[in-house]
Amino acid sequence: MTFRPSALAHALLVLLAWTFCLAILLGRVELFLVGVPLLVPILRSPPPTQTKIRDFRLVVDSGPFMEGEEFGVAVSATVDAPSGPVEVLPVLPSLLTSSPTRPAAAVAPVGDGRIQWSSRHQCRASGRDELGVVFFRLWDHAGLWVAESRHEQRTTVTAYPQGTLVRSLPKPRLTGAPFGVHLSRKLGDGTDFADIRQFAPGDQVRHINWPVSLRMRRLHINQFYTERSGEIIILLDSFSNIGLRPNASLDHCRRAAASLAMGYLRQHDRVGLMDYGGWIHTTRPAAGPRQYAVILQSLARVSIAPSQFLQDLTTLPEPILPWHALIIALTPLADPRFAQMVGRLAEQGRDVVLLALRTDEICADLAPAMARRKLTRRFWLLEREQQLRELRSHGVRAVHWAPTLPIETALMTVQRPGVASQASW
Repeated sequence: MTFRPSALAHALLVLLAWTFCLAILLGRVELFLVGVPLLVPILRSPPPTQTKIRDFRLVVDSGPFMEGEEFGVAVSATVDAPSGPVEVLPVLPSLLTSSPTRPAAAVAPVGDGRIQWSSRHQCRASGRDELGVVFFRLWDHAGLWVAESRHEQRTTVTAYPQGTLVRSLPKPRLTGAPFGVHLSRKLGDGTDFADIRQFAPGDQVRHINWPVSLRMRRLHINQFYTERSGEIIILLDSFSNIGLRPNASLDHCRRAAASLAMGYLRQHDRVGLMDYGGWIHTTRPAAGPRQYAVILQSLARVSIAPSQFLQDLTTLPEPILPWHALIIALTPLADPRFAQMVGRLAEQGRDVVLLALRTDEICADLAPAMARRKLTRRFWLLEREQQLRELRSHGVRAVHWAPTLPIETALMTVQRPGVASQASW
């Protein structure tokens, strides 16, 4: 790195030149005496020799991290022949905030020229961001000479969406494997009473209803509804992203998807994820704590990818989109292609729930004054309600979802009546 005059050196030279010019124009010798102290630091500070930064290393705490979680970033390097303080200037993505106001520091190298700097940062939104570009600015002791160097070591930081526990979840119309919490119309072992019938060989003695048996003088047993698990597919709209991050529509949909996955997996349901936009990415349904981590990884990779190539969800094979699955669609309802696809799935007889995110609350501060008027907003809400009414005519359980309220308030309006579900097998 070659040193060049700094802004302070340029300012001193300009001030010195004006002082000498005024001294000559006005014929005042004392102005020369005023300019001499300005000339002394320049003459006593020759340019340092060329230097080099080596052994650059960028270390980030092992992730992944959750939204709002802090992580550390450490920078180390070695300066050959240090002549003064070194300023460390990392380039941070816009969604990362640092603990200090300005993520930079002036470090004085130790005797052997080693530099060590660290800071704490916070992820404001989920997703994947790249770190790795760091600028070093070297100064001499007088601050008149400066050299800059750029170093790069790419590191990806992954932030998972923060989900909240949701208790009021839509119930699936069809159930799947046993050992769940959803009532099935199939009779068997369970806890919810269904009917009473006469005792038959092979029935368990613990199911005998003794009061009825004594009154009828024949053995009768209680029958129960079996409890099965459901198959849940969370369908994410990745056609568009409205608003500014971390308060954009895709950020709210990511958090809602994480909350739904957490709630259903706690009920021992099988949960899968599918983001439908320019391309289709799927996460196969599964159960257990590991599946929640897999879904969070998939949500962190969701991005907007505009494309003219669109794949039809209705043609996907059965293992990816099971026929008996409950499909929960999360969308800002900005692209008509997503609404058409959801309506087509409902026309096939599938169980579909659609949560339409209200983007008027997200863009309240970004929209022009004309769009913020009450009459304009009312027309927009009427148009949205017409879209939802059309989807409901196809059999979709569609409802508005306000991002300022918990998602549970919207889910309570799409609950099915408390009846036993039909078993798919």
